[in-house]
Amino acid sequence: MSATARLTALAAAVITLVVAAAVAQGGTTPRLIGKTGPAFVITLKTPSGQKASRVKAGTYNLVVTDGTGVDKHNFHMRGPGVDVKTGIPFVGRKTFRVRLQRGKTYRFLCDPHELAMNGSFKTF
Repeated sequence: MSATARLTALAAAVITLVVAAAVAQGGTTPRLIGKTGPAFVITLKTPSGQKASRVKAGTYNLVVTDGTGVDKHNFHMRGPGVDVKTGIPFVGRKTFRVRLQRGKTYRFLCDPHELAMNGSFKTF
């Protein structure tokens, strides 16, 4: 086997291993779930339903839904490198891609009702 053929075979093997490792890791972006409602409640949870008070730094799909059925709320997340929000009025579902930095604090709130509807979490 020539040196070129061996190098080509080695490159193909490395590419196969890299692709297999990516597939084994799931290849999907983790989610955070934001919700407004019912009434004057705003929450941020993990897919398992746990309150998101400490979140691992990284990239997430933030999936926001309105649970009030009225158009008086929005969902706004802000912090280092992140400032995303739904419009006012907001009814329905919207997804944002956010990158959370390690060792930071992020806030989520409803802009019209910030004093009553707010929360925060820290990253590690």
